[in-house]
Formats: sequence, structure tokens, C-alpha cells
Amino acid sequence: MSISFHIDFNGQCKDAFEYYAQKIDGKIGTMLQFKDSPASSSVPESRKDEIVHANINIEGVELAGADLDSEQYKKPIGFYVLLSVDSEEKVKSIFSALEVGGEVILAPQRTFWSTCYGILIDRFGVPWKINCGT
Repeated sequence: MSISFHIDFNGQCKDAFEYYAQKIDGKIGTMLQFKDSPASSSVPESRKDEIVHANINIEGVELAGADLDSEQYKKPIGFYVLLSVDSEEKVKSIFSALEVGGEVILAPQRTFWSTCYGILIDRFGVPWKINCGT
């Protein structure tokens, strides 16, 4: 059994996953655009380049994603992607990459359960909690 997250995007799935791959060493598995899928005929021409399904692996966490029609899209609330890494330096490095254009909720710092922990919402609207697991 495994668990992963599926995140809806407002036309930014491809940009987000490419950013995660470049900045935080994510490995993209699938990046399927509507135009290349059986769903091609069911979306308007303006959405053909958007993503119907994508997945990426980041530090052992699989994220899946897709673009929704802008009228259906709702900003993510009520959850965070919790990424546990093995060093304070890694927390700070990933946090620095994700905070660009985003919103810092809690800058990386020592807590009673972690040597380094930070919370942010990235520029794509995805909420993250990044934790040093050692």
C-alpha cells in the first residue's frame, strides 16, 4: 500500500512540477497534456496544453496533479504536504527554493520536535511543512 497526494492547479501544474524538479530535485514521472490524451475532445482548444495528469517524486513523496478549469479551481486549504528530510541544511535549501514568490508562514527554526521546521505556501498555492527528521 502507498499513499500520495493529488493537487489541483489553476493552469500551473506543468510549471509547478518542472519547478519542483529543478529546484528541489523532484523526479517527474508523467506529464500528460489534454491534447495527448483521450480527453482531448472534451476540453476547449484553450486548455489543450494544460495537464490532465502528472506525477512527481520528491524525497520519496509522490505528488500527482492536474489542471482544473479556472471556474472549478479552488485554492488548496485544510492540508499541507509534509516533507521530512535528513538535515537542517536540506530543510533550509528546499524552503528557500519554495518561498520564492510564495508566502512564509513560519521561517525554518528549531521546535521541540525538530531541529529545523518551516511552513510556507509556494507560488503555485501549494502549502508545505518541511521538517528535519533527525
